[in-house]
Amino acid sequence: MPSRPEIARLRNTRRYKQARRNVLARDHYMCWICGRPGADTADHVVPLAQGGDPTSEMNLRAAHRSCNSRRQDNQPTSTDVHTSRRW
Repeated sequence: MPSRPEIARLRNTRRYKQARRNVLARDHYMCWICGRPGADTADHVVPLAQGGDPTSEMNLRAAHRSCNSRRQDNQPTSTDVHTSRRW
């Protein structure tokens, strides 16, 4: 499990920032958790604290910052954006 400073370092890489931009555009800025438009951050489906890949676009989904922080490090029941928004 990466430490907090290590997680912060991973999020500040050019590769992560590019992946986040790509994911927001791919998901049309729609939050995968609540389903509303205006997502402003990328959420890791498998959290970094649980070994998720920090830069894999397959592990990232668009989310509102508030939805993302409310989810914390809980695993979703499904990673399918269109059928499940519960965790």
